[in-house]
Amino acid sequence: MHHNYSHNKTAHQQNWASRKTANSRHLHKPVETQDRTRTNLTKLIELDAPLQTHTHLVLMYGPFQTEMAAEEGQGVASWIKSCIRQHGLPSLVRFDYHRRAQIFRRDQFQPWLEPLMDQAC
Repeated sequence: MHHNYSHNKTAHQQNWASRKTANSRHLHKPVETQDRTRTNLTKLIELDAPLQTHTHLVLMYGPFQTEMAAEEGQGVASWIKSCIRQHGLPSLVRFDYHRRAQIFRRDQFQPWLEPLMDQAC
């Protein structure tokens, strides 16, 4: 009995290559979503615009958190400045944009908030 290992090996390599390509495309999608979310949040901060419907912003401080609801109508930058004045810099920021939650660590969001921190003091 003779097996054609070269054919099986080639088929396996092609299958592996197609799965690797599919996986790499899948891995890049969250980064695109994160960039889009970051852009939406930073734009709201820059414009001091209010949150849109179905959008939430939560600043997390160790033992407690404070949430901005879209219904408040206050500008995002103004609200964040007020929170920084009262509680300091949060440890995490959660931004829910059209039911997609994104969590940002301090090292990720601090550059966006540094101009606000200077104004809040």
